[in-house]
Amino acid sequence: MPCALVHAWRYEFLCDDALIALRYARNLVEHHELVYNIGERVEGFTSPLWVFLVSLGGFMGVEAVTVCRYLGGLAAAGTFAALWLFWRELLPARAIWLLLPVFFLATSTPFAAWTFGGLETPLFACLLTLSLALIARDVRKPNFHSAWQSGLAASLCTLCRPEGAVVIVVGACLTAWSLVRRKTSWSAALAWAAPVIALVGGYEVFRLSYYGYPLPNTFYVKTSGAGLWDRGLPYIGFAAKELGWPLFVLALAAVTVVAGPFALGREWQHNGGSRLAVWITCVATVIQVVYVARIGGDFLDLYRFLVPLLPSAFCLLSCGLREILVRGSPWARIAAVLATLGAIAFHLERQISMDREASIINSPSRRPFGLEPLEWTRVYGNRWRGIGRWLATIKAPGDSTAIGAAGSVPYYSGLPNLDLFGLNDVQIAHHGRVIGNRPGHQRFASMDYLLAKKPTFIFMNPELTPRTHSPLRFDRYWGNAGYVPIEIEVSAALCGCDAAFFHQFFVRRERAGDLRARPDVVLGNIY
Repeated sequence: MPCALVHAWRYEFLCDDALIALRYARNLVEHHELVYNIGERVEGFTSPLWVFLVSLGGFMGVEAVTVCRYLGGLAAAGTFAALWLFWRELLPARAIWLLLPVFFLATSTPFAAWTFGGLETPLFACLLTLSLALIARDVRKPNFHSAWQSGLAASLCTLCRPEGAVVIVVGACLTAWSLVRRKTSWSAALAWAAPVIALVGGYEVFRLSYYGYPLPNTFYVKTSGAGLWDRGLPYIGFAAKELGWPLFVLALAAVTVVAGPFALGREWQHNGGSRLAVWITCVATVIQVVYVARIGGDFLDLYRFLVPLLPSAFCLLSCGLREILVRGSPWARIAAVLATLGAIAFHLERQISMDREASIINSPSRRPFGLEPLEWTRVYGNRWRGIGRWLATIKAPGDSTAIGAAGSVPYYSGLPNLDLFGLNDVQIAHHGRVIGNRPGHQRFASMDYLLAKKPTFIFMNPELTPRTHSPLRFDRYWGNAGYVPIEIEVSAALCGCDAAFFHQFFVRRERAGDLRARPDVVLGNIY
């Protein structure tokens, strides 16, 4: 596990999206409002549990970015503990073989990359693996204590990510089955349901009363637009290719060997092996993969939505290889040894390949799928942080921004922001212009709505951050709307970059005069 954290620290970065949740947490701590902009109730985050945990750190006086780093590391460590519990349900009599899935997970590039990325990915991986293990244990050996622990894990998993609700559905179905077929006690069923009702049900009541909608605002953005399947299915195919089709085939074969109709025998089950753990994992995996395809995949690199599936998948693969090795014929054992060595070698080759591609800021392999390489995310996250810090040095009462990169710039500037893609704006999420099928970027603010908000600073092209000065781009439309172009120079110290850069955006005419005297500003004609 320490090796896994060292591996993860190689990818230390902060995703721009992570700072949206951190902004909610900071506003909760400082203003006692769970909002993106003070006074505007909109649920623009997807992980209530993550925001709550970051807020706890804030109430204890720890800065939100620092809290999410620690949480990522703790969640990654917790994932290995959950993997151990899952293995105990899968093959408890052969603990030594646990080293194989631990090795796979510790050397996984996607798992390492998203450990300290600031998002809830490692926590969801931990809770999903834990939920699958506890649900299998509860059905295998039902009692009051195992039931409430299973229900609690499923509830926290759902509060961590909306798609975590799959474990509640699976757990509810298996609990009902146990009541009918195995005559388990009603007290155990109620013990399972109690945390679900209290936590998930309680938060849903809060959501309806506080935000006014049954689902988070992000849902209405991410499920809008056409062609999501057309983007999502190629994304899944590309992910399978990068993670390794041979490993996928081996994992499928492992499921067939240990729990399929042509299983090698009953001895695996006599040793404590749980077919239920295998099948509920398969159900959860299929649903998660279909969900990711349905929302159009992702635009961020290294498969953050598939990372939570890796711990249980590595366990199934290792269990199947072990069963073939021990229970098969001599020829089958030789084949199993070769397959195991081949899986290890191929897995390592895939991790090295993904690491290499993710470190290229303009990787050609990612371009056809609309993916931002990890290095691109790191570089622009730093630059947007610099822009936000620059705004913080010049902001005045009444200032606000409008930008689609709704994390770093608003977080570090501390200014109210109009999220142009609508993740944090109800009007845009429900009625904004549909502009494409990029996940989370399907809608955009109409110009009438944008201008009616009268933001002080408008950023239409936050990705344009050249290292040299460029001529100002004059635009009659923006001039007639009361805005003038501005170019700023952001120092390396502000962004933590290796060199300064320039950025152009628009500023309201009546505010522009206050900035003209600054040496790091070039302004267009105010009049």
